[in-house]
Amino acid sequence: MKSISKCFILFCLICADEYASDNDRIRCEYIIEQTNINFKKLKNYEVDISVELDIPGIRMPKSEYKVSFKQPNQIDIVSEDFGILPKAGLFESPEENFNNLEDKKIIDDDDSLKENEVIVEGYAIFDSLKFVSPNEYFKMLEPIVEVRVDTLKWVVNSVSANIERRRDRIPLFEITNTYQTFDNQYVMPVKSIAKYYVKDKKLSNWLNKDSDNYLDQITNQKDSNLEAIVEGSIEVNYSNYIINKK
Repeated sequence: MKSISKCFILFCLICADEYASDNDRIRCEYIIEQTNINFKKLKNYEVDISVELDIPGIRMPKSEYKVSFKQPNQIDIVSEDFGILPKAGLFESPEENFNNLEDKKIIDDDDSLKENEVIVEGYAIFDSLKFVSPNEYFKMLEPIVEVRVDTLKWVVNSVSANIERRRDRIPLFEITNTYQTFDNQYVMPVKSIAKYYVKDKKLSNWLNKDSDNYLDQITNQKDSNLEAIVEGSIEVNYSNYIINKK
């Protein structure tokens, strides 16, 4: 009997860590299930993509790729030119956007929400972000991930990650998708914009310090030395889809 009680308590603790509440668990699991059902309609596809960079200090011509995808996660990318392609978040299943998130909850009353859109928000294990951490102090921060889901088309509209700092949030990256329907049934991205947020030398200085005080300085809006965050972006355009033809 004691053994059963211990297992039940452990199960409750695990569930409590994964979701903010029982209601959030039910709603989150339903959203994850529906987006995955929609994604699994794609047995395979081919698509041509072009990639353009707009990142301070980096110059690179537009790159062209041909991408082949086969379930569950087989991806083949062919390019004749050198380029940068942010694979994370672009070709993964929707389930990957929810992996390694803790304390997940539903947000459906945010003013920024579009029609038929909800946010699944959770705290991420830093390593799951595929973001290179400059030091151990940075890993101690709690990145918040927001996944915006279209509950009519059951696709992920955007994924963003921020560092929460008291009442402030420092953005890390955001991937936003635009979709079209092909063959009257497959909702596929036609454009993805991956934005990465960096700062000037002040942030570089902080990244090299394990200093809580320095983070206070760059998040204090009254600090006269605070400079605006610099935004870099990678725009990916998709064309010539061939879906479930093999």
